[in-house]
Amino acid sequence: MNRFSHIIIQSLIVLLGFALCILFYFYSIGAFQSPAAVGYIHSPKELPYLDLDALKTTFSQESVPFYEADSSLSYAQAADYLIQQGAQVLIVNQDTDTIDSDLLQIANETGTTLLFVGRAPSDDALSSYDKAWYIGSSSALGGELLGYQLALAFRDGIIADSNGDHLLQYSFYLSNNGPYYQELASHTMEECEHYGVFSDQIQYVSENGEALEFTAEQLAGQPKPEALLCSTTQDARMLHDLAAQLGWLDGDAPVRIAAIAQNPTDAQALIADGICFAVSYYNPTAIAQTVADFALNSLMQEYAAQNIELQPDESGHFFVPFELITSLESQN
Repeated sequence: MNRFSHIIIQSLIVLLGFALCILFYFYSIGAFQSPAAVGYIHSPKELPYLDLDALKTTFSQESVPFYEADSSLSYAQAADYLIQQGAQVLIVNQDTDTIDSDLLQIANETGTTLLFVGRAPSDDALSSYDKAWYIGSSSALGGELLGYQLALAFRDGIIADSNGDHLLQYSFYLSNNGPYYQELASHTMEECEHYGVFSDQIQYVSENGEALEFTAEQLAGQPKPEALLCSTTQDARMLHDLAAQLGWLDGDAPVRIAAIAQNPTDAQALIADGICFAVSYYNPTAIAQTVADFALNSLMQEYAAQNIELQPDESGHFFVPFELITSLESQN
């Protein structure tokens, strides 16, 4: 009996050892840990810097938990909450070029990857943390696409050289002023000149040198431009209505409008409705897909930009190209 008991005890010890080995193996591969997740932090303005639905769909297909922080939370509070849920990557929407210092400290302490979208953080801010990246776009890219289309349309006569001076007479309307929009304007015309079309900007000012408002009353009797440029969908539609009131759309040399749109749907509508001949647009879905690729790479402990075709600048900014829709082909 004692010998039988001894055999049973030895067998149990062996089984226990075997069970512990299995347990240790599963523990070592993280089987008992919460699955790595991705967190999403809204910006105070909650602007659509990326396609959130597309982002959620991608993570759902990859079986990656995705958590959103309440928009009322500060950046630091949102980061704390999401990291407690198991987030190892935080997608952070930015309205300014300043990174929240408390957010940056939390990420440093926890080793959390930060993926910024929206307004690009400054070079110094982004390079201060080796797990921080920016995925967005640049006004220069949108301007370059639009500038090429302007040059092409002017050379092909779609934009008429009304006074025969071989200069593109244009006016740029900015309902929102600031560095982004100024860069957009300058890059558009620089690219136009790069393709051999030089331009002359029409400034609408009063006798006192004050800028005139873009209204039919203020611009009545002012020189008609050959092209109008603007940086939002709403501005494009306003300019088209204004041009119609002023008679600038009539005759053999109607003013042509080119614009920047916030998404593909708005861009397509501007072309379909005959508002613009060319629209360069920001693609939130392309931004979302790129951000998702960065996040998935980070969760697998790989270089965040692994197999990403984009090239960063020295500080870690990745710029997704603008896209373009035009009616030029149908007009040729």
